[in-house]
Amino acid sequence: MSVFWIKKVREWMEQPVKAVLILWGIALLVRANIFQNGFVMDDYDFIVDWPLIQDWRNWPRFFVNYVPPEGQEGVYSPLKTLVHAVNYHLFGLNPLGYHWVSLGIHSLGILYVYRIVRFLAKDAPIAFWATLLFAVHPVQVEAITYMTASVDMLGIVFLLMSVYYYMRFQDCEMNISLYGWSLAWAFLAVFTHELAISLPLLIGWYHICFFQGKRKWRTLIINGWPFLFLVLSYVSCKYAVLGGITRGDYIYGQASLTAWVMIKAWMKYVLISLFPWTLTHHHQISPGIFAFDPGDFDRFAVLSQSFFEPRILLSSVGLTGIFYAAVKCWKKHRLVSFFIGWFFICLLPVSNIIPSGIYFGERYLYPGLWALTTLVAWGGMIMWRRDKIARVFGVVLLMGLSLYYGGRTWVRNQDWRDEITFYKKAAEATPTSALMWTDLGIVYHKKGYLDKALESLQKALDIRPNDPVIYFAMGNVFIDQGKNKEAMAALKEAITLNPSYGEAYYNLAGLYALSRQYDEAKKALRTSLELYRQQGRAGEARELEDSFKAFFHIFDKP
Repeated sequence: MSVFWIKKVREWMEQPVKAVLILWGIALLVRANIFQNGFVMDDYDFIVDWPLIQDWRNWPRFFVNYVPPEGQEGVYSPLKTLVHAVNYHLFGLNPLGYHWVSLGIHSLGILYVYRIVRFLAKDAPIAFWATLLFAVHPVQVEAITYMTASVDMLGIVFLLMSVYYYMRFQDCEMNISLYGWSLAWAFLAVFTHELAISLPLLIGWYHICFFQGKRKWRTLIINGWPFLFLVLSYVSCKYAVLGGITRGDYIYGQASLTAWVMIKAWMKYVLISLFPWTLTHHHQISPGIFAFDPGDFDRFAVLSQSFFEPRILLSSVGLTGIFYAAVKCWKKHRLVSFFIGWFFICLLPVSNIIPSGIYFGERYLYPGLWALTTLVAWGGMIMWRRDKIARVFGVVLLMGLSLYYGGRTWVRNQDWRDEITFYKKAAEATPTSALMWTDLGIVYHKKGYLDKALESLQKALDIRPNDPVIYFAMGNVFIDQGKNKEAMAALKEAITLNPSYGEAYYNLAGLYALSRQYDEAKKALRTSLELYRQQGRAGEARELEDSFKAFFHIFDKP
């Protein structure tokens, strides 16, 4: 019976349709528990609370006069916005439909990863195992289970489709229709997700690896320039609409400090791809340095970075070893060099060469992970085909990784069940991050768990005792507890630490009004509104002023 099933599996692997159906079935199985998950994190910015996508009359503003959600400044992906709008009008605020869309996007990604690997490796079993590891890998949870990120990944799937048809175009004696499809998918990719700006480099890398002869570079220029033109067009559009192309600045304004962080981040990408033990949306890159928000970093840890820091030194040695292996394999095993190059080229758009403010994200591995899983599958199949002893190791490697990755994906899906679970897991994964404890405290407050909110905020304060945001959040919790005296003290401390904190002044004005200190309330309100105007939020200031006066009526009093 076992021999029979081994033969059957081999037959299925050799048949593309059956192989893909099996891969889709396994991918759905390990993600079958996502349907209980609700909206978390940026889902509120891009789906729940974004008026732009909730009225079809706004559709021209997806492309021009575009205003990203509050807190998402620097984001410009017009086709992604269009997809969000379509999803919203189909499903409203029911997460179920969004999850099916996510699985559909991942299924399309699985199909084209399988096609690309089979085209390059010319080996059905390698294509099957490489795609299986890609399909069930737990770092893909952040790219797929996370509903907002799954729409981003649609752009990456378009990128894979563009590359596949370009490879076919080169292989089929310049079939112009295949080239047209490649360009069409490239356009959709670039204008759906910013990570797709790596596409011209990936096309160029494919040429460098697999084309020989005098016309190699001429062919690359002739066939590759339209892809570069698409990327430059996107960058120009973004600059015209947003007035810039960055989403932040280098860490403490220094490119060198950012570069040291990214060296460690690149090595962490390699390690987490192979050994996904700790998974979270807010990784610790090294002690005191996290995935995003330099305000959460340990300033001494950032400034003391140098080449001789053990983590930077080890990361540099590890990366150098990987690149050396790519060079050594160039003549005899060109595919190995290609896959290594592909993996790192895909990381270039998120390497803060152009500052983005985000230094590590599991979802950023989606476009390049298949290259690494192909190398693993290749190694496993080499062992499988050598002798009986090696075959055992090959089976253990491929089956063991598939089972572990699938099981880890199932568990990781549960971390995204709701906001409390999500931020609790993040705080536990990075217990030295004041930001994560603050976010958890704010979520506890929103859900009505006031004592737990204060407990989390106190943990954040123990880490960063001079953070005005933490005091502001604590003040809001005290207000809901009816502890106005403690709330006033917390808000005043927030203002002391940040004299430009308009929100803190506004809440303090309300507390003064409740305690009948009308002169103090008027003074705090005026200060708050003036700060809002100075920060370019005049419209918000008017709304807050109207709300305050309508509720308290203190300006009617002598």
